[in-house]
Amino acid sequence: MRLYHNPISTCSQKVRMVLHEKGLAFEDTVLDLQQGEQFEPGYQALNPNAVVPTLEDQGSVMIESTLINEYLDDAYPTKPLKPVSAVERHQMRLFCKCIDDALHPACGVITYAIGVRPGLLQRSHADVDALLAKIPNAYRREVRRSVIDQGVEAGVFREAMLTHQMIFDQANALLSTQEWLAGSTFSLADCALMPYVIRIDHLSQGHEIDRRDHLKRWYAAIQQRPAFTQAVTNWAPPALVASFRQAGAAVAADIVRVLG
Repeated sequence: MRLYHNPISTCSQKVRMVLHEKGLAFEDTVLDLQQGEQFEPGYQALNPNAVVPTLEDQGSVMIESTLINEYLDDAYPTKPLKPVSAVERHQMRLFCKCIDDALHPACGVITYAIGVRPGLLQRSHADVDALLAKIPNAYRREVRRSVIDQGVEAGVFREAMLTHQMIFDQANALLSTQEWLAGSTFSLADCALMPYVIRIDHLSQGHEIDRRDHLKRWYAAIQQRPAFTQAVTNWAPPALVASFRQAGAAVAADIVRVLG
């Protein structure tokens, strides 16, 4: 088994979390996303979407982190990460779909607008333009350009933050009546939300967690799981996390103003 991933990528974090929760051994290849290694022809032959992660296992290639996690739970059923009841499995999959459809693209907006932008602004316009030109999807390319140019003032930024607040509210409501997002057992839904709560934390927006008591309790519980240390803590580059926190603190007042 080989995982192509990036240390701080949200989708990589959630797949690593599942791998470690299930105790699965894997080899890995790390891609530097800021240098555009995801666009190299050899990697795009595995993943035409030019994103991470990608999983190779038993001669097959899996892409899309939510589907990779479903595959891992199906192929290696020891220590299952899907609830027993069909109703709870539906709840798990519905929440994962909401994350994929809305939260993940919103997270990309705030990550680049706050955390990645300062580094990109130090690079030449030609270098940044070349990196952007490699993004296959035209809409994603223009959104990325707008947040690099305008930061938190970009039109898409406010909507992205409101999306985080909406989904965090949904999670908080679910967690008010149950221990985990899909019921009484830790599941793929918890692995799916975890990286986005981490990212908000790393971008110095931790108040979005702290003001939701049930989400705050859940986040603390996840951080106590041994797999969290293996999948997240051991991979998080301290210098990068520190730069994200610094960048978030620097625009904190602007974010409050933008959100009104």
